[in-house]
Amino acid sequence: MKLATLKDSTRDGKLVVVSKDLTRCSEVGHIARTLQAALDDWAHVGPRLARVAIGVETGSQPTMRFHEHDAASPLPRAFFWTGGSGGFSGPRDPVLIADGASDISMTTQLAVIVDDVDAQAGADEAKQAILLVLLAADISTDGTGAGSSFSPVAVTPDELGEGADLSLLVRRNGKPLESGKGSSKDSAGVVAAAARSRSLVAGSIVATGACLATSSLSVGDTVRIEMNDRTGHSIFGAIEQTVETRGK
Repeated sequence: MKLATLKDSTRDGKLVVVSKDLTRCSEVGHIARTLQAALDDWAHVGPRLARVAIGVETGSQPTMRFHEHDAASPLPRAFFWTGGSGGFSGPRDPVLIADGASDISMTTQLAVIVDDVDAQAGADEAKQAILLVLLAADISTDGTGAGSSFSPVAVTPDELGEGADLSLLVRRNGKPLESGKGSSKDSAGVVAAAARSRSLVAGSIVATGACLATSSLSVGDTVRIEMNDRTGHSIFGAIEQTVETRGK
């Protein structure tokens, strides 16, 4: 199942179920208005969303065109994020940095959104708590975090395949850069480590370190990040952002 949040007049946008090929989506406000609302009651809401996802693929569910440019971060804000603050820019929004900032870099990796996780939970409990997977991109300047963004779409773990080898595709100004490779199979251990000293609430986002890639950027650069499945189709949609100075 693939989920996205479309921008609207609210802080948290509106939840939609997206087709596997990322071309269509179905509004699900009658089930859950936002992704956070879905995560708060996932045991009941998750199966209902999964049925909508089946309907999207079979044609039995009403759909509309899905445009990645209309998407916010799947969670526009989160209670907990291991990569920085809890408010995020959209996957196609510009990256805004202070005028004169230097040493600009973007680090990209897989992240997971979890259900409630008890403090000191074991790996098995942590694995069961992983509800969604998405791409995360963190911008830093002068060694200090400047903001985070996420892929247009978050997917349930089954969309990736058990232990599948994955590769990030990173391009700067249209030219391929060295990309990260790896697997999401160790995500449970990372979640357990994040919960070692505190519990995690539903909707917490944890950076996994899987498929890690770091790119050096300059003002004016446009970076595009995505991950394709074995058939060459995008899994999460693309993060595509241009580095700009504030006030431009």
